[in-house]
Amino acid sequence: MRNNNSFSKISAILLMFVVFTSQQTFGQESKDLTVYESPEQMVAAAKDVITEIPVKEFKNIYTRDDLYIIDVRTAAEHNEAAVPGAVNIPRGVLEFRIGDEERWESAGKSAPGKDDPIIVYCGSGSRGALSAKALMQLGYKNVKSVQGGWGAWHEAYPEIKE
Repeated sequence: MRNNNSFSKISAILLMFVVFTSQQTFGQESKDLTVYESPEQMVAAAKDVITEIPVKEFKNIYTRDDLYIIDVRTAAEHNEAAVPGAVNIPRGVLEFRIGDEERWESAGKSAPGKDDPIIVYCGSGSRGALSAKALMQLGYKNVKSVQGGWGAWHEAYPEIKE
């Protein structure tokens, strides 16, 4: 009877161990994952690690031939109005299309290299910040986001658009 009771205890402990470890195996792990309370907190964290360029400074350089300007807004937003020379690569597909040569042909350029200067912008600066961070995580070394996005650009320079 005593051996049977010990066997039951060992079996129960072993079963609990198997259940616990299998939950860890099949559950979502968050080793290096930062969890944010809100999208705003996520954007703020991105802005802590990226460089933002004020619209006045951007205006002084947006016509440079070596500069890659990426509008990460939707195609519909881009088609309404955009910074001259900007190539539209929406935020949701940026990481997959940044190197797409066909995308850049319309701007008369080849896809940007990891050291080329890249400026991204969106409607207000949030998607731009997330996009800049994503490009940095892909190894692009010279990425900036327009502070305030298209809204700030259009407010300061309503006549400069395509």
